[in-house]
Order: sequence, then structure tokens, then C-alpha cells
Amino acid sequence: MSNMKLKSADAGQAGWRLPLVVFVLAHLVGTVHSTAITVMVPVIKTYYQAPYTAVAALITWYSIGQAVSSVPNGNMIDRIGVRNGLLVGFAILFSAAVLVSFAENIFMAYISLFMMGWGYSAINPATSKGVFLCFPANRRATAMGIKQTGVPLGGVMAGLLGGLAVSHSVEASGWNLHWQTVMLIISAITFVGVGLCFLLPSSLNKTEDVTEQQSVFGELKVLASDRQFNRYVLSTMAFNFGQYNFFTFLTAFLTKVLSFGQETAGVIYSGVQAVSAFARPFWGFASDFFLQSRKKALCLVICSLAVICFSACSLISYAGAPAWFGICISVILGATIASYPPLIQAMTVEAVEPKRIGSALGYTHMGMHTGACIGPLAMGAALDLFNYSVGYGLTAVVVLTGVLMLGFGFREGLVHQDEKL
Repeated sequence: MSNMKLKSADAGQAGWRLPLVVFVLAHLVGTVHSTAITVMVPVIKTYYQAPYTAVAALITWYSIGQAVSSVPNGNMIDRIGVRNGLLVGFAILFSAAVLVSFAENIFMAYISLFMMGWGYSAINPATSKGVFLCFPANRRATAMGIKQTGVPLGGVMAGLLGGLAVSHSVEASGWNLHWQTVMLIISAITFVGVGLCFLLPSSLNKTEDVTEQQSVFGELKVLASDRQFNRYVLSTMAFNFGQYNFFTFLTAFLTKVLSFGQETAGVIYSGVQAVSAFARPFWGFASDFFLQSRKKALCLVICSLAVICFSACSLISYAGAPAWFGICISVILGATIASYPPLIQAMTVEAVEPKRIGSALGYTHMGMHTGACIGPLAMGAALDLFNYSVGYGLTAVVVLTGVLMLGFGFREGLVHQDEKL
């Protein structure tokens, strides 16, 4: 039996509840940083006097930070363990949040968001590997879904904090209820994440079975040599293109297309995130207990529904619709395109050898965040050059491409844990 399996048993003896709670809260703390930026897009646009393309580039730089660091951070997790990897991620997130709080121009903000992406890209592989170590395969999708509730819960917090800054932006002067004040508050929340790391059992601190010979580029070469795994990663790129477009422009869609006020839009944004917080563990539970862990099939259904909803957004933007209908579509997107990641992460950890889990998650996240880089830029350009209808239509086409690629290009479970890619 491998050392990885022994450590999994040790983690189980230490109890699974506390690590899972820590993983949820780690995602909450990590997510609130970038999500607050998306909520505050309207006021940031006004503050920097920038077009949508330039403001959307904030999220693009965040995603670039995640994309370029995903494989190195995943490899780092394999080398230094879950707890230490989380500490590194939170340290970078804190620095980035402080920096953006003092960003006098949008270019300085770009650097801050790049750092923020680099920091958060350590959180996901660390918590996902932690789930692998603590849970058996037939409960892993459920556990992934539960720990991923931290993402939308962080979005709920960001929606409330960001909505407050947006709604008071007209009266704000200096640091009084300024959007950068919100980011400074969020930097302080990072210390909660640091404290959580020390609650994890020592069995999650090291991975002795990772050899010195496993370099970042060596792992990347091994992972990139498998064509089916590459098609799988490309499909996640398309899905994240849709997810980041949805959240980056949700408040703008609610205010510009559906004519809601800024504060109301922030509340709706938080509500959509709350829906995602429920949907993520629900999809994992459904996969484990009702579909015999058929994660791929469920992911295809979820993302196909998202294609329909993005198409509806395109029609609403062109022809108009009652506000309640737009809210319903937003809620469904919160339950679909915003809630598919736990299934992807569960499929990823089961597709490779245990010693390669961190690197495989990093490679998958690199693809996902490449989509997140391209999505907001493409959507922002569509808004500046055309309109919301074109932007959401483009998003629907890209997500549909991902559905087809996953459906016909990847066979779940083809690469087993005791085999090489």
C-alpha cells in the first residue's frame, strides 16, 4: 500500500469533519477577494474612468495569475503538503489585497489582481488534495461539493460588502465607504484563513512519497502527453469562460439590462451565490448516491442547461423581458455554470496517480483559468463594440463547444490512479 493511502487512513482517524469545515472556510476567505472586485465593477469603472474592456481586464489578470501558477502551485502542494500550501496561498492573497487597496491607477490594480490569482491558485489544489486524502472514492464528489460551498459563500459575503461600497459610491470621499476600503477589510479577513490552517491534522502537512525528481516541467510534460486529458482540460476552459462571464457581468446585466438599482443588484448577486452554495454539494451528492458516481454525465446535463440560459440572456438583452424572468435565469445559471467545479475536481483526482494529484489539479485549473482570462475580455469587447446580446450569445456558443468536447472527447475513469498518463 502506498504512503498516500496510509496518510489517507491517518487523516480519516483524525476525523473528516474538522478538515472539511476548514476547507470550506478556506475557500470562503480566498474567494471573497476576487469576487468583491466583480461585484464592484460599476464603481471601479467610474473610479478609474475606464471602458468595460479595461475593467474586465482586472479579472483577466486575476485569471492569468491563476493560469500561470496553477501547475507550479499544484506541484508545490505535492511537495510540501496541504497545510503549508494553504499558508503560502493566504500570504500572497493578503499582500495582493493590501496592494489593490492603495492602487492609484488601473495598471497597479492589474498587478494586484495577478498576485491575487497566484495566491488563490494554491487554495484549490490544496483543499482538493485534502478531500482525496480524507474521503473514499464513493463519497468524494459529495465532499468536493461541500468544500466548494466556500466559493459561493465567499461570493455572498463579497456581494454584501461590495454592494455596500457600490451603493454608497456617490457619497463616498477619500476612504469613507470607498471600494478600496472594502478590499482593505478583506485583507484583514485573510488572517482567519491563516488561523484555520493550524487546525488541520499533521497528516495533511507532508507528502513523503513525492520525489525530488518530480519537477514542474516534468509533471507538465507527462500530463500534456495525454490527448484525452487535454480535451478534458479544454472543456473545462470553455465552462470557466462561461462562469467568469456570468459573475463578472452579473451586476452590470442586472443594472443595465434589467434596470435594477446598484444595491438591489448586489443583493441579487449574493442570492445567486447562495443558490450555488446549495447546488454544489447537491450535485456531488446526486452523483455519489443516485448516479453511481457518473460525474461526467451529470456535468454534461448541468452545462447544457447553462447553454440554454445564456441563450435566453442573449434574447432578453435584445428583446427585453420582465425583471422576474431575468432573475430566474440568473438563479438557474447560479445552480449550473456556477456549480459544476466540484464534479470536475472529483473527476480530476480520480484520473491520475495519487502522487500526481496536485499537479493534475494544477494543470486542469490552468485550463479553467485560461478560459477565465479570455472570457471577460471577450465579453467586455462585445459590450464595447456591440451589446449584451452578442456577448451572451458568444458565451453560449463557447460553453456548448465545451459540452461537445467533454461528451465526445473524454471517457471518465480511463486513466486510473495506479497508471501513468
